Amino acid sequence: MKILLIHVSKDSLSTALQAALKGISANSSSRVLSGILIQAQTQGLILTASNIRMTIEYKLPVKMDSMIVHKIGEIVVPARYFYEIIRKLDPGLIRLEIGESLILNIQSGNTQFRLCGLDVVEFPRIQYIAHPNTQRIIMKNTLLKQIFKRVVFAVSSSETRPVLTGVSLQIDNQSIRVVANDGIRLAQHVVESVEDYGAIPFNVVIPGRTLEDLLKILNDDEDSSTELEIGPKQSRFVSNGLRVQSALLEGTYPSVDNLIPQAYLSEVIVKTDRLLHVVERISILAGESVTLNVFPSHTLRLISKTAEIGDVKEEIPLEHLEGEHFRVSFNGKYFRDILRVIDSETLRIRFAGKERPLVIQPVDASSSTLFLITPMRTQD
Repeated sequence: MKILLIHVSKDSLSTALQAALKGISANSSSRVLSGILIQAQTQGLILTASNIRMTIEYKLPVKMDSMIVHKIGEIVVPARYFYEIIRKLDPGLIRLEIGESLILNIQSGNTQFRLCGLDVVEFPRIQYIAHPNTQRIIMKNTLLKQIFKRVVFAVSSSETRPVLTGVSLQIDNQSIRVVANDGIRLAQHVVESVEDYGAIPFNVVIPGRTLEDLLKILNDDEDSSTELEIGPKQSRFVSNGLRVQSALLEGTYPSVDNLIPQAYLSEVIVKTDRLLHVVERISILAGESVTLNVFPSHTLRLISKTAEIGDVKEEIPLEHLEGEHFRVSFNGKYFRDILRVIDSETLRIRFAGKERPLVIQPVDASSSTLFLITPMRTQD
């Protein structure tokens, strides 16, 4: 076995670890999947973590001041222990060396740890298999994060319908459409007139948890881009030394077009921040249900009652009211989640009837972003 020996700065190693650790399952019963694969190659250091659903690989290139490879090699070590060790070490260069079989020596100044490792044979790797139907497009990080952030919160947490735990991604030559729907709320975002990606139109479902982790890892640098590789069964995101690979969800994502009301009884416009602050205050005492009342006096009132705890109500003025006044109850947490991803100064709420979902849209954006929330049945 080749003996790994490298010197790497604490800052560089910590950055790589924080990204790779998103691929570790907190309750994994597999020892090898609770570990992180450390590979020293002539080009640099590679850290890989996997939970079968997703594999994250982060590369640190050789740099004389922060990354030096003296001897190549590889080992798997317990990820959480390794991260905590590195996090507690003093700033500066860290020496990593396999001194004997499956023992990783970690040295920084006068501090030395010996961490028991695992065999690398069973550790899953990212497979770079070219497939003729693989689609590749390049997208700015800022656009990619904006697109998925607006919908990923609405994926289902229930495995009853696995396809709803993912985000539907539809791309043709000049538009991108992403949809998430958990049966109670729906989030949709469409980007029109984008650059011609030159890809064959496709429609895939990417696991929501993969996208949540990806959004935390990708940087917000306006000059940074990510290459999306979409194959028949897998998706891969490649950006600045980072590779995130995930299996696609099987099954056909249900059509949502017939869920969006085409006619409305009422429409109101309200300040986004003000409504969000009210909903967050209401949530202190809120049970599951929050009631929204719209009055002819251009006033919106929110009420919540929780047995044996208390009740709360608050009113705010409307910017605009068209149509009849109405009253509707809904899940307060789900409504708050929608408000938190709206970056418009004002938002539009459309009411199509007690049995139809509320439609929520940013006002100072086009109709490309749309949210639905299904009302809750009440006694009155």
